[in-house]
Amino acid sequence: MIMDLSIIVVHYNTPELLRACLRSIFSHSYDFKFEVIVVDNASCIFDGVVKDFPQVRVIRNIRNLGYARANNQGIKEAAGKYVLFLNPDTELRKNHLEAMVKYMKSNPDIGILGPKLLFPDGTIQLSCRKFYTLRAILSRRIPLYKLLFGSRQADEHTMSGWSHDSSLEVDWLIGACILIERRVLECLGGFDEGYKIYFEDVDLCYRVKKLGFKVVYSPDFEVIHHHRRESANPLSRKAIQHIFSAARFFRKYGWVI
Repeated sequence: MIMDLSIIVVHYNTPELLRACLRSIFSHSYDFKFEVIVVDNASCIFDGVVKDFPQVRVIRNIRNLGYARANNQGIKEAAGKYVLFLNPDTELRKNHLEAMVKYMKSNPDIGILGPKLLFPDGTIQLSCRKFYTLRAILSRRIPLYKLLFGSRQADEHTMSGWSHDSSLEVDWLIGACILIERRVLECLGGFDEGYKIYFEDVDLCYRVKKLGFKVVYSPDFEVIHHHRRESANPLSRKAIQHIFSAARFFRKYGWVI
């Protein structure tokens, strides 16, 4: 059956967050056809969530395949004309799914659309970014560099000086909630599976722009994101994974975009 929208959620060991995410989706009524596909990367606790939402289609992996590969599994099963990639730590604040699809239909030059992301306390999360430069990375990762040269490069990268209260074409969007037309996904061939975690969204947005489409942030749509930024600690395993993913991105496209 052809759907207007396929929602793909990749999950790993956050059952309560996933439950809240799915509850926020199904708590609204819709005038269009949609489906929800959850790709589970071998979570220890998951069956209880599945039983609570029997309308969800589930793909269960016997091992953690990573975010990019799991999303590509979902894409292969999706029947929607549009695909929404949604993190399990998000909650839809309002019934904006149909409005987002209509916005995309009315603006065929948009390749990826992202909403305003909010922390649970309602404050704005900096979800749209400029592409990375070496100076921006040093400013965000090396305290001594930031002390000596300031945070201007990092602030420009995160667009922290902008109010985020109007729609804007941006370089890339945090992939917690991004909408893309299926035909564009097919041209891209899905996510680059060389990234196990991190930079999949940067890479996808970069390739969408290379195809000639826009990447657009719109505050007209809102989603709560329980963002933890586990890569913030420079000595953590997540930070090391972030660095390896960054290295892959720069090998493909160069340091300054």
